[in-house]
Amino acid sequence: MRLKLFGYTILVVVVITFLQGVLSYEAYKNIYIDENKRWLVAKINEVEKYIWCFGIDKLKDIYNKGYFRVTIVGSSGVVLYDSEADIKKMENHLKRPEIANANRVFGKVEFSMRRSKTLGHYFLYAAKKVEIHNTVIFIRVSVLLNKVDSILKKVLFNTLKFAIICIFLGIALAIGISSVLYQPLKGLISLISEGLEKFSIHDVRSTKDFRWLSLSFSKMYQLLEEKISESNILRKRLTSLLDSIDIGIIFFDVNKRILMFNRGAENILETNLKIGFSLLECVRVYELFEFLFQQDTKERELEISINNKLKFLKVSKKKISYEDGKEGILLILSDITFLKKLERVRSDFVANVSHELKTPLTSIKGFVETLKDGAIDDKDVAIKFLNIIEVEVERLVRLINDLLYLSEIENAAMPILDEKVAVKEVVLESIELLKIKAEKKNIQFDIKVPEGLEMNIYRDWLKQIFINLIDNAIVYNKENGKVWVTLEKPNGMVVIKVKDTGIGIPEKEIERIFERFYRVDKGRSRKLGGTGLGLSIVKHIVELYGGKIWVKSQEGSGSEFTVTIPIKKKADPHQ
Repeated sequence: MRLKLFGYTILVVVVITFLQGVLSYEAYKNIYIDENKRWLVAKINEVEKYIWCFGIDKLKDIYNKGYFRVTIVGSSGVVLYDSEADIKKMENHLKRPEIANANRVFGKVEFSMRRSKTLGHYFLYAAKKVEIHNTVIFIRVSVLLNKVDSILKKVLFNTLKFAIICIFLGIALAIGISSVLYQPLKGLISLISEGLEKFSIHDVRSTKDFRWLSLSFSKMYQLLEEKISESNILRKRLTSLLDSIDIGIIFFDVNKRILMFNRGAENILETNLKIGFSLLECVRVYELFEFLFQQDTKERELEISINNKLKFLKVSKKKISYEDGKEGILLILSDITFLKKLERVRSDFVANVSHELKTPLTSIKGFVETLKDGAIDDKDVAIKFLNIIEVEVERLVRLINDLLYLSEIENAAMPILDEKVAVKEVVLESIELLKIKAEKKNIQFDIKVPEGLEMNIYRDWLKQIFINLIDNAIVYNKENGKVWVTLEKPNGMVVIKVKDTGIGIPEKEIERIFERFYRVDKGRSRKLGGTGLGLSIVKHIVELYGGKIWVKSQEGSGSEFTVTIPIKKKADPHQ
């Protein structure tokens, strides 16, 4: 092995010497050519000025058979002047490389290096396209490259001297390097041999030299690659498993720094977690950070604010050992915001339904007891009380019917028919049903519906949309008011607008008017017979068909409800 080290070192010295010679030759040659290029550019400019002053015919007085060659070529390629050759014997020069390149860009100097067909020597050519006295010509200047061979000889001579010196130094260096490297390599071979025996690798049986060292490294690299691949597969499986879980998982080290997390944790906390950072450095949720450090609490429900959104989290933690007995903390997060909202909706719904049922039932019970106590004997009083009871019963019937209707829409229990409906016909039917109510307040209608407009929608549901929106526009309108019902058909959508001149809606109430049982003026709504479910029913029908509903309103100036529904979209019962 020691002899091989010596041989390799000598080989490296020889290769370096050869490369140095080649690079030196190229460097000297390029410097020589660059100097000639700069000199030729100066000469072209000099010839150009001379022609401007004296013309082409006077060039022979200055440049004839000088130490550089001057050629003037016409725009058609015909040689007009040459300082070295007879122009009558010269070919058309338009296709010469330097002339052809100069012909593309006016005023730019182009170069080429080649053997002259006329003189038989290697020249460096420079050509420039110019216009002098309204005549386009090419000025070409060239210089003989007679020094390249002398440069090559000089470089070869210097390289030979350098090579001889390097070989002697290389021999001394090789002896020293082989001695210095042999001992560490001997120790490395011993270490690798132990490693091969440890992993039970016995198929590397050549002499313990560089080839053996290479084979051993290859075998150990292959083994290491297999182990890394197995580790990556296990890591990907674990990551995929953790990311498929909806709950959030964050594992902290003994210093409460993040060691591991899943995508669910990032989604719940709406941030990018970073390994090696504390929880507070990633997301400013102080309640969660405090819970992480509490020793006596293992599970809690937290109400937190993330990105100005209120969230409810159920969090738990567990201590887990890792790496040499160190104890970390596994934090488990569950987003229960939706469940909390459902609980609130259910609670509000039960409370609202109870209240809405209790009020008329209490009224009915009171009047029935009064009648039983003797009021039934007074015919006028009895009829008055029975009329009130009838009104309250009708109110209960409307409430129950609206609840059943809303429940059927939400559960898609009603038939979702894909039928074509003539929209204008449904609008006119709805207004006819509400005509008497509108006449009592002397309310005028302005209807604009395109002729022949059709939609794929369940007819009764479309009618329910118009009835609820127009009924609200009448009920909350002023005496002698007006209601506009407008339909448009832009880009495959039907846009329904119902506008009134009514009392309007306070700005703070607008975002809640589509909730069940929500009333802006509760006393007035009950007095007018409203159940508080109409707009909620409209919203559910519209969303079932992939549409949207919103309202613009100004208190005291009226409201405008806008509904958009795709013309051909089928209802989605799971929406």
